[in-house]
Amino acid sequence: MGSVAALTRHQPATALDLPPGHRRCKERRRFIAAHFSVEAHFAHIVLGLDRVDSRAVQREIERGPAGNRDNLFAISEDATAKYKRYLANAPTGDFATTIEVSPRRTLSASKRKLIAQALTHSMRHWAQLSSFLRQQGFKQPWVHDFLMSKAME
Repeated sequence: MGSVAALTRHQPATALDLPPGHRRCKERRRFIAAHFSVEAHFAHIVLGLDRVDSRAVQREIERGPAGNRDNLFAISEDATAKYKRYLANAPTGDFATTIEVSPRRTLSASKRKLIAQALTHSMRHWAQLSSFLRQQGFKQPWVHDFLMSKAME
């Protein structure tokens, strides 16, 4: 999750101001913030931390200067660190622990399923973003294939 975020930082700041093609976001910056909020949301649930307030995250992002991506990408990096901490320290059997995901509707899942959801959600959105940026003429100077990357070596 976080490694792709770090590589995407190399895009010009103007890439974040492009329209996202998503009805709820005015520009890519908000699309990415929403994406990172989901990463943080599931990391907090799995670790048993306070739930993430997506609107508060969005307000924090909007407070920062348009060209400053540090506060935006710090959300993903923090979530990634939390997942790593959980995966390194989870007690035997903890992956099967079922958690209520949403207080607004009946929805529960195991920690294993929540991590899988966070990973697939992240991959789908990075694929959307990378395709969009290529279509807009922005080069993608990072390896897109997991097998070809340095991950897990």
